[in-house]
Amino acid sequence: MSKIENVSELRLDNTDLILKDNRVNSEILPRKSSELDRSVIIEGNVEINGAVYGKRIIVHTGPVEFKRAAFASDEFLVEPTSKGELVFHEQVGSSSVVSATPLSSKVIFASDINSKRVNLRNAFVGGSIYADEIILDNCVVIGGVFASKKITMNSSVVGTFNSQAVELDGICYLIYPSAFSVEPLASTKSAKLYNITLCDLMDAFKGNKQKEGTGKIDMDIDKMPQRVNLKDEDGTILLVHSYSVAAKVLSFDIEDFKKLNNHFLINAASLSGKLLKDYEVEADDGKKRNLDLDEISSFFFSILSGDLVIPDVKGSINFEELKERMKDSNT
Repeated sequence: MSKIENVSELRLDNTDLILKDNRVNSEILPRKSSELDRSVIIEGNVEINGAVYGKRIIVHTGPVEFKRAAFASDEFLVEPTSKGELVFHEQVGSSSVVSATPLSSKVIFASDINSKRVNLRNAFVGGSIYADEIILDNCVVIGGVFASKKITMNSSVVGTFNSQAVELDGICYLIYPSAFSVEPLASTKSAKLYNITLCDLMDAFKGNKQKEGTGKIDMDIDKMPQRVNLKDEDGTILLVHSYSVAAKVLSFDIEDFKKLNNHFLINAASLSGKLLKDYEVEADDGKKRNLDLDEISSFFFSILSGDLVIPDVKGSINFEELKERMKDSNT
C-alpha cells in the first residue's frame, strides 16, 4: 500500500463513512440506533484493524485489507471494477447479499462467508460458504459450499458441495472425496468434474515432481451419482445424490496417502489468516515457498488455469483386494 493516514479513533455522525488512504485502528460499529443506517464506503488504500458493521459495505477499489470480521445488514459489495489487493482476514457476512466480482483482480476471503445470496468471481475462500443461493465463477473454496437452494459453479475448485440443486459449467475440481445434491446434478456439455483428493498437492506446491500413481480422478457426472441417505441431527433422513471417489481413496495405499501431506497444505490454506507467524516449505532443489494466503491461492488458481498439469489417476479398483485391506485394518 502507498502512504496512508493513521486514524486511531473515529468520530462519526449519522452520514456514510468514506475511507481513502486511511489506516483505521478502531472498530467501525454503531453506538446508537441512528447509526445503524450508516454505510461504509472504501475508495482505495485502506487498512481496517477493527471489526466493521454497516448498512452497506462497498469497496469501489483496492488495495484494501480488513483485519477483523465485517457484516453488512443490506449488502456487502466489492465492485467489478475494483483493482489492487482485496483481502478480508476474518468472517464476512450480510443479511442479504455478499457480492465480490472483480474483473481484473483477485479477492481473498481468509475465513467463512455467510449470507442469503453469495456471488463471487476470481475469489479465494479459505473457509466455507453458507447461503441460500451461491454463484461461483473462477473461484477457489478450500472448505465447503453449502446452499439451501442452489449452487451455480463455473470453472472452480471447491472442497465439497451440498445443495438442493447444483449446476456445473467449465472444468471444476473437488478437494475432498464426496459431494452431495438433492436433485440430480445439472451440467453443460462442456462441463467436467475432477476430484483431486489423490493429487500430490504438497509436492506440486513446492515445485517437486508429483509422486507416481497420484493425480486427479475423472468424476463421470452422468454415471457416478449414487442415491444415499443422509441423517440430520434431529433424525430426519434425506435421500440425496452422492458424487464420491471414496472407493478409490480406500484402495489407495494408506502409507502412500499419508506421504502426500495434502492435509498440511489444506490446513495452512484455511488457517493462514490466523497463524502467528509465516511458514515456508522447501523443494528438493532447495527453493523455498511461503505458506501464505497469496502463495496458496496462486497455487490453486494455477490448477484452474491449467498452468499446473495434474496427471490422471490410472487403474481400476480391485474390490477383493479392498475387502482384504479393510479386514486387515479392523484386526
